[in-house]
Amino acid sequence: MRAALALALIAGAQASAQTAAPAPVPAGDIERGRALVADRTQSLCLLCHALTAQSDPNQGNLAPPLALSAARLTRDGLRERIADMRRFNPATVMPPFRSTDGLRDVAPAWAGRPALTEQQLDDIVAYLVSLGAP
Repeated sequence: MRAALALALIAGAQASAQTAAPAPVPAGDIERGRALVADRTQSLCLLCHALTAQSDPNQGNLAPPLALSAARLTRDGLRERIADMRRFNPATVMPPFRSTDGLRDVAPAWAGRPALTEQQLDDIVAYLVSLGAP
């Protein structure tokens, strides 16, 4: 009886392991994110940030290096800060990339439009997460 019960438990555990949901696929594309971060006409990241602490002289030095931020924050934390850093620091100089609330002096072509799409934000976050990966 005990042997049958043990076999049943093992079989049940194996069956549930086989039917478990696969691990979620990370949102965003690392290569598209890398291109967006490097493109000073779209994301503007490198105007204020360097990629690493040993930055290129053509990268910013106003804000923390992106690799350090990626190493210390979760994917969601990065995403929330890029989307609208004002939620964490109302006095920030970082522009809100997914919000248009409270903005003024916006060019007519951009009025009411966020600077990044959801997909672009996901791509940038995927790239930044890859920088912080061991």
